[in-house]
Amino acid sequence: MLLTARRFFGCFSVILATLIVTPPCQAGVDWDVSNTLKTPTPPIDVAASLDGKWTFVLAEGGKLLVYSDKGILEETIPVDPTMDRIASSGLQAANIPDRIYLTSNKSKTVQTLTLDFSVPLNTQGDPFLGPENAPVVVVAFSDFECPYCGTVGTLFEEVLAKYPKDVKVIFKQFPLTMHKQAQGAALASLAAHRQGKFWQYHDLLFENQKTLSEAKYIELAKKLGLDLEKFNRDSKSPATLQDLERDMANAQQAGVRGTPTIFVNGRRLKERNIRDLQQMITQELSKRSKGGAHR
Repeated sequence: MLLTARRFFGCFSVILATLIVTPPCQAGVDWDVSNTLKTPTPPIDVAASLDGKWTFVLAEGGKLLVYSDKGILEETIPVDPTMDRIASSGLQAANIPDRIYLTSNKSKTVQTLTLDFSVPLNTQGDPFLGPENAPVVVVAFSDFECPYCGTVGTLFEEVLAKYPKDVKVIFKQFPLTMHKQAQGAALASLAAHRQGKFWQYHDLLFENQKTLSEAKYIELAKKLGLDLEKFNRDSKSPATLQDLERDMANAQQAGVRGTPTIFVNGRRLKERNIRDLQQMITQELSKRSKGGAHR
């Protein structure tokens, strides 16, 4: 748990008093007001996420205010108005979500709120299936040499069939360094994308996953009737490599460490199964029907 703001300032007052009554020394303390938050109601207590990206203010009137590191109020969560203390925890590296702990001296209770933040994903120009303006966007970071990546295609087929007007599936590249052919396959698929045949080429790459090679990429391009001269040029062009690097950078910013990693409207899918995927889609559609309210 993090030290709350109230307790921090209490400790600081003691330290400051000590400094005043003791002889001067060489050591000193520099500080700066890095950010000032203006809350709509008086604050009761404050905590922060371990990565420093979020500040949580427990305010009067049963409100938990969630601020970004830029000082922007991103969300207001209604909580039990008797709560008067707050602390947070989270182990992002272990994929454990942030948790907020609210306590009440009056009712002698502790409540735990599990927070699930969405991450920004740049999907401009990426290959997709489904309606272009669908309210729910499923993004998959994938590797053509990853044995598990080829199996999630059935999940996407099911949700596209069940939500034909509401779901869009986007493919993003994340070739792992441990797979020797992964980057070559990614560049080849992007070259096929430039000729409007990404998904057909995508399917062939997964079907031939165990025999991927430069010769195989040409063979598959011929099978789809692609312009081979353009295909060869595009698969080796700086522009195509730049597209791949953009996906890689976006993956790293989103905390992607392996494949397949799937996001639903920016929220990470914890378990790769149809039940959890459909549940997240239903939650997102429910938010939309309620005017964007959180669950």
